[in-house]
Amino acid sequence: MNDACQRYAEDPEANPAHLRECAKCRDLYGSVDSRSLRVDALPLAPWEGANHRSWPLVLGGALGLLAIAFALCAAAGISLIAALRTGMSAGVVRGYVSAGAEALRAASIVWQIAFGFAFILVNTVLVLLLRRAPRGIDA
Repeated sequence: MNDACQRYAEDPEANPAHLRECAKCRDLYGSVDSRSLRVDALPLAPWEGANHRSWPLVLGGALGLLAIAFALCAAAGISLIAALRTGMSAGVVRGYVSAGAEALRAASIVWQIAFGFAFILVNTVLVLLLRRAPRGIDA
């Protein structure tokens, strides 16, 4: 393979006249269709087909969870809106955070070190996953 063949192999669109000059490259690349590929004409992958749709499962799970919440609120004798308002208030969330902090402070030194190590380990894994190159259409 000479320099002209190498240039054609690297960028065929910049060197279209090379096929007329080189019989070896014409035999090798002449039958290749160099037109651009229409992506919308590609067949769907099995997981992209119309047979698999997970949205009914997600909606069914959400409706089931809502039904359980309604049933628990009815058993407790309060409305769902009142339960949500009470559960989402900043005072309740602040109470949960402070109770967790107090429990961690009251724990033994071994548990505190284990918690710190687990915290650093989980965050390191998340940072490494975020730094990984995504797999796109050209992967």
